[in-house]
Amino acid sequence: MLEIDEPVVVRTTPDGRPFGFAWRDQQYRSTETPLRFYTRRPWWVEQSRIQKGIGPQVLETETWRITAAGRGRSAERVFELVRDDADWVLARILG
Repeated sequence: MLEIDEPVVVRTTPDGRPFGFAWRDQQYRSTETPLRFYTRRPWWVEQSRIQKGIGPQVLETETWRITAAGRGRSAERVFELVRDDADWVLARILG
């Protein structure tokens, strides 16, 4: 696993699923249906305290695992994209 943490431009379907993205001057396109899940934001690093009763949207981060290949003959790789409001980040490459 390779930690990246770089902003990317993501193309989505009308219902919000990513189907492609641009990273480091390369275009990647999904080759399988992406998987959405939620991870806990490391709030203890970002701030010393979270106020009681705060909603899960503040504590959870929407993450998409997408199998994609670049243009040409590049091999498929598994990427994790994180959405924070309208911004997207390539968090890691799994394979």
